[in-house]
Amino acid sequence: MLIKILLEKNVTASKLCEIIKIYPQVLVNAKVDSNKKYKYEENKEISKAIQILEEEFSGNGRTLIRPSGTEPLIRVMIEGENIDKITSKAHDLAQLIEKNLN
Repeated sequence: MLIKILLEKNVTASKLCEIIKIYPQVLVNAKVDSNKKYKYEENKEISKAIQILEEEFSGNGRTLIRPSGTEPLIRVMIEGENIDKITSKAHDLAQLIEKNLN
């Protein structure tokens, strides 16, 4: 697909890369009871907080919340323009998860 676009648009790959905006990314781990790490979506307070974050960063970043496959952790990853803001938001959500699932 990439080669097709390059040929159709008659541009170089480096030229196409100019339109991609790279955002900083923060990953924070929330330590939780291993029996509860898959239940974070069932908790209304956590679900609401995740929904708010997803809406806040929609179109201008992204969020990814997922349980670790090997450790008693829930991983909170946020990308966005402002590193201080995403760091704060990721830590806040991780603390909320820990409070509710321990």
